[in-house]
Amino acid sequence: MGQANAARDKLYDLRQCNLAGKDASGFDLSGVIMTGTDVSKAKFVDTQFSKAYLHESNFDGADFSNGVIDRASFKGSTLRGAVFVNAVLTGTSFEGANVENADFSDSYIGDFDVKSLCRNPTLKGENPTTGMETRASVGCRN
Repeated sequence: MGQANAARDKLYDLRQCNLAGKDASGFDLSGVIMTGTDVSKAKFVDTQFSKAYLHESNFDGADFSNGVIDRASFKGSTLRGAVFVNAVLTGTSFEGANVENADFSDSYIGDFDVKSLCRNPTLKGENPTTGMETRASVGCRN
């Protein structure tokens, strides 16, 4: 129950770290703090981010496929070309985030979260890895 609430005995403080290109697949990073962190082209396949603080960081080209991103905030981060294929995104905020060319294909995104994401002006383009059109991958109606 503690992990579901992002409670643990160690704090994952990854502020201002350079983790570009690293592989964190399968890890539980619940409660992680990433501010000013470079995780561009990192692999987060099957990774869990619950109550994660992911502000002002570089996630360009990161792969979150099959991950669970629950109640996380990507405020002010850049996620250009990120892949969220088959991910669960519940209660997650992309406010002020750059999601250009990201792919959300086959992801579960709550109705309220879809509406908010579809209002993001950077939700455009085509993912360079998967070839999927970004707005269509979210399921935006326009």
